[in-house]
Amino acid sequence: MRKTLLATAILVNALALGGTAAMPTPMTNPATTVPQAPIGHLQPGPSRFRRARPAEQAEQQQMSAYDAEQQKLDEQLDQRLNICRGC
Repeated sequence: MRKTLLATAILVNALALGGTAAMPTPMTNPATTVPQAPIGHLQPGPSRFRRARPAEQAEQQQMSAYDAEQQKLDEQLDQRLNICRGC
């Protein structure tokens, strides 16, 4: 009885797998299998961006000046906080 159940279980497993383990998948070149992007999914180019208005450019320059000033203050603070004892 046990032999019959064991043989049936092995047979069912073999049929369920369908022999896929014995057949390896062929190797393909990964560079040729890259799918193409769907239509409408394009990388934006420079022509697709609008030009900045003068107000936006002025704001950007103010932010850049502020960032430069903050960086200078950070460097000065780093020099004052140097706690190295020359070990």
